[in-house]
Amino acid sequence: GGVGKTTLATVLYNKISHQFPVYCRIADLSKIYRHDGPIGAQKQILLQTLGEEYLQTCNLHNASNLIQNRLCREKAIIIIDNVDQIEQLEKLDVRREWLGAGSRVVIISRDEHILKEYGVDVVYKVPLLNKSDSLQFFCRKAFKLDHIMSSYDKVAFDILRYANGLPLAL
Repeated sequence: GGVGKTTLATVLYNKISHQFPVYCRIADLSKIYRHDGPIGAQKQILLQTLGEEYLQTCNLHNASNLIQNRLCREKAIIIIDNVDQIEQLEKLDVRREWLGAGSRVVIISRDEHILKEYGVDVVYKVPLLNKSDSLQFFCRKAFKLDHIMSSYDKVAFDILRYANGLPLAL
C-alpha cells in the first residue's frame, strides 16, 4: 500500500479514456462490495457505460447478460481498483472476450496472487521511487521546492532512508 497504484490508474484513465467510446472506472471495488454487494459493482459498470436506464437490473445474471450483450461490439476500457478477493472479480463477471476489439480491462490489487489466479495477461508491479525521485518528491511536498533547504538536510535524509522510496510514507 502507498506505492501509487491508484494514482497511476487515475492518471492512466484520465489520459486514455477519451480514446474509447465506452469507459468505466470503479474506484474502490472492495468498498462497493461491502456496501452493495456484487450487484452494486455491476450497476456501476452499467451506469457508467450504458446510462441510467439499465439500472433496474436486480440480479447478477441479468446484469452479466446486459454487460455482455450491450458491450460486445464496443471498444471499452474498464479500470477496476482495490480488488482484495478473487471472488469480487468472479462475481463482477466482466470478461474481456465479451468486449469489442481493442478493449482493455485494468485491475488494480495489492495482491499479485489474485491477478495471477484470475488469469490476467500482464502484471505490472509499481516500483518504489529511486533515491533521486524520492528526494525530489519529498522536497516538493515538504518545502514546495525542488531541493532541500540546507538547515533540513540531515533530517530530510533520515526521512528518505526511513521511507525507502514509498511515496505515501514520503
